[in-house]
Amino acid sequence: MNEVLNFVNEKTKILLVLIEKQVEIDGRNICPLNQQEIATLIQCGKAKTNQLIKELIEEGYIQMVHAKGRYIVLEKGYQMLEKMSLHI
Repeated sequence: MNEVLNFVNEKTKILLVLIEKQVEIDGRNICPLNQQEIATLIQCGKAKTNQLIKELIEEGYIQMVHAKGRYIVLEKGYQMLEKMSLHI
């Protein structure tokens, strides 16, 4: 990540981390990080990170693949970052 992250909110940071850390599993790009790992990377508390992830799921930006926290950024998430010129 870069210095631009000092100027974006935590939801945006989560989207960027999920994209940056994704790996290919069974032909799908999935971020294997758990909520604590994401919280550490965006320098935010775990409870707030959990709430923001729930919001991103409800708003259709990401999807949880497994209960233990594997996340996929959906097309809407990529489109939002594109609009913000923050795509990776």
